[in-house]
Amino acid sequence: MFNNEHLSYQRLADDYFVSRSSIANDIAFIKELIAKDNVALNFDNSGTYVGSDEIAKQKVIKRLVIDFMNGGRAKQYIPILIQTDVIEPIRKTVIATTDAWQLQISDSYVTDIVVSTSVLVSRGRSGFHINLDLHNQLGTLLLSLDKYPLIYELLKSVENAQIYEFSQDELRYLSYVVLGGGFRYFVPDTSIPETFKRDTQRLIRNVSHGINIDLEHDNQLREDLTLHLFQMALRLKFDTTVVNPLLGEIKRDYPTVFGVVWYALIDFANNNGLVVSDDEVAFVTIHFQAAIERSKRQRRILFVCLNGIGTSSLISAKMRQILPEVSLIEIISRAALPRQNLSNVDLIISTVSLPVQVVPVVQISPMITNEDMKSIMSQYIDVVTTKNRQPNILNSSSARTISMLRENIFFEAVDTQAEAIDYLLSKNLWRSSAELANYRESVIRREKLQSTYLGNGFALPHGNPQLIQSSHISILIPGKQIYWGNNKVDVVVMLMVAEKDKKTIEPIMELIMQGVNNKDWFIDKMTEVR
Repeated sequence: MFNNEHLSYQRLADDYFVSRSSIANDIAFIKELIAKDNVALNFDNSGTYVGSDEIAKQKVIKRLVIDFMNGGRAKQYIPILIQTDVIEPIRKTVIATTDAWQLQISDSYVTDIVVSTSVLVSRGRSGFHINLDLHNQLGTLLLSLDKYPLIYELLKSVENAQIYEFSQDELRYLSYVVLGGGFRYFVPDTSIPETFKRDTQRLIRNVSHGINIDLEHDNQLREDLTLHLFQMALRLKFDTTVVNPLLGEIKRDYPTVFGVVWYALIDFANNNGLVVSDDEVAFVTIHFQAAIERSKRQRRILFVCLNGIGTSSLISAKMRQILPEVSLIEIISRAALPRQNLSNVDLIISTVSLPVQVVPVVQISPMITNEDMKSIMSQYIDVVTTKNRQPNILNSSSARTISMLRENIFFEAVDTQAEAIDYLLSKNLWRSSAELANYRESVIRREKLQSTYLGNGFALPHGNPQLIQSSHISILIPGKQIYWGNNKVDVVVMLMVAEKDKKTIEPIMELIMQGVNNKDWFIDKMTEVR
């Protein structure tokens, strides 16, 4: 289908000796897969086909290739998608060129350039070429960069290796790929407009409100995120994309932060005319999660020792060699321990036997050994991972949130996205018909700019928070899947959140992300409390 073929179910069933229902299931899977890049399958009298342009097709192929590489299935599936003989020569050429410039470029960035180039070369050899919009003004920006010759040289090195000869459109498109993935290597921070920096600060403020942690004064977050978001904006305007190999892990390990960032980033994207994917949301989530870790207090460790100050200092110095700098080690006597407030103590290390304490205790020998060091590190890791672990799916916060939604959970059959939106909007108490009409228009406008599909059959439509005075959240479970853009959903959560109530979004997003990770549990809970 990537080669412009129209395929009928019957022809595929005959070719592969399977039933039409099996083919229908496969087509449904493919449709869901390519929807990640906002690409749709179309149907006509000749059969099913991919109705997008070559750039969109190459984005899908690129995602599949990287997924297969990360999943250890490269040899089995990649030859179906591209000519594999080009990958290694292109990789060697790119690495040799960047090494000659002494650029410290991440492996993921190199992989992105290599796969993008390999897909383009392979498709070009087969007669499928990229054609860029002649009115695209981004080429002016590219040519204005003082380091554009480096980008041009990087791509020409592939030609010089006699791998492929690029057309001007292909050369320009790959220049966008290089710039969009590695902006920090080619453009100084001074090139970022002040208006964009203010938008970034507003995003940080919104996420801070959403997770109830003040990150607005984290200079590293502001600087790193501004550069990343501007790079992301260029990448999306260039119509290129990146694949985040850690997307699944980020959604699983930091679901609440991911959900809050997703919610805030949609507003940021709409204000800047962008359509962001889950891959991009996950990259931004990493920046915020790193800032959250920086904001945490030092881990306080008490060291109980009976020996003199010299011995205590020696053992303490050895412990500092293996424990992170964020750990604060305090030396106290056993006699002073009962009077010590342990509410903000994470770990006790002692050279003497102690009664049972409310925090973990590691007992070591008076002259610390290698085995003692291993025991300390093991217990410290347990403390850190336990305190950082995400809440259990049945935690009290989720229970409270579900209870609050008791009157706003609806099981009602609807057939379309528009019906679902109107049904949920009707459940709020509006001050006037004008307020409802204006808010509805903002919901529809947002969906046209970017689908609010979150994943695993969940959609989170929402409008402009400045157009609503009274917040209201309603959940619709239609009983059957309905189309939501290029995806299908069976859970619709209408987030009618007013500007003044943005700080209340964290528990809602925590619950929703738990549902995305376990939809059966979510629907069961909604059924129980309605």
